[in-house]
Amino acid sequence: MFSDTAILIINGSCLGFMVFMLAVLAAGTKMKGGVGWAALVIVTTTLPAELANLFQAVASDSFPYYYYPASFLNIMCMPSLWFFVRSQFDKSARFTTRSWLHVIPALISFATYLIFYESLSPAELQAEKINMESGGANLPSMVNDLLLYTQMFVYFFFIFRYMRRRKRYLRDNYSDSDYYTTRWVSSFITAFAGMFLMVFIAFGIDPASLAWVIPILNALAMSYLVFIIIKHSMTAYLNRLPEVAAAVPERESAAPSMSTEQMREICDRVTEYLQSSKAYINPELSANTLSVETGIHSRNISIAINGYLHKNFFDLVNELRVGEAKRLLTGLSSEYITDSIFPDCGFQFRPFFLPCVPKVRGRIARPLA
Repeated sequence: MFSDTAILIINGSCLGFMVFMLAVLAAGTKMKGGVGWAALVIVTTTLPAELANLFQAVASDSFPYYYYPASFLNIMCMPSLWFFVRSQFDKSARFTTRSWLHVIPALISFATYLIFYESLSPAELQAEKINMESGGANLPSMVNDLLLYTQMFVYFFFIFRYMRRRKRYLRDNYSDSDYYTTRWVSSFITAFAGMFLMVFIAFGIDPASLAWVIPILNALAMSYLVFIIIKHSMTAYLNRLPEVAAAVPERESAAPSMSTEQMREICDRVTEYLQSSKAYINPELSANTLSVETGIHSRNISIAINGYLHKNFFDLVNELRVGEAKRLLTGLSSEYITDSIFPDCGFQFRPFFLPCVPKVRGRIARPLA
């Protein structure tokens, strides 16, 4: 579809753009909040493959040497994405001995390329180069493609399942600002999955098209990360309270199961504390914070609220915040703007307040343009 010159221009331009955007992200985030690391995952796992495509077109007998790192890092894309997601949703996640099992497919791909190309004579190597340029396949490329696309379906299944479960846990146990700072991860992974699907479709139509499709998609992925930075204005990421919680040994222990009466008693204690202290106005309020203040184990708080009130922790807190919004709006004109009221009610971010607006005595707050 494109000439070698066009592919060189596309790859070179996308490579330059990716490196520039990585520098921008690194400078803007100081590699904090996860966005910089997401960009690093994209670059380190795809840059060698793009370089291999470049040198295949311009180099003669040396092009296999660029395939060796590409074959390894290309297959490490999905494991890297998995480790990245785990690190963002669970700050206690660590790279363990078992984690090395994720590296095995990449080692298989690397070994296949190494054995295949090192066994070729110069004449066979030149013939193989012509074969690859014409869109042909060989054993290493087929092994690499099989591993990559198998990983794509397997890893994305487990990544989305893990995110769904962790988001539910975060929603029930941590502050809304903590939960909000994880939303970009889900958006990024969804976009990344869509790009992988486009690569899979392009591969099925014409494998040679990957030489220009992948660089363009990688450039789009980097652009999306910049968009995330601008949109979300990253806050401190998932500030847990394990140290504070550990410093309160007199708290109740987690109960394996609770009766209706026990759940009712906990709900009464929690509601009374929230109403008397107005702790719900604190946007950083979480089940862990509440656990420290009331002496009730955070797990018991979540179980009681879910089991007795049939809602999660933040449904209860947001109801109290809506009540505060009603109080603040009493006697005020309908022109009272959204951006002036949501911080006073305990909502740190407008997206959490806006769904609650219709509940505030039916008054529609006017958002800023």
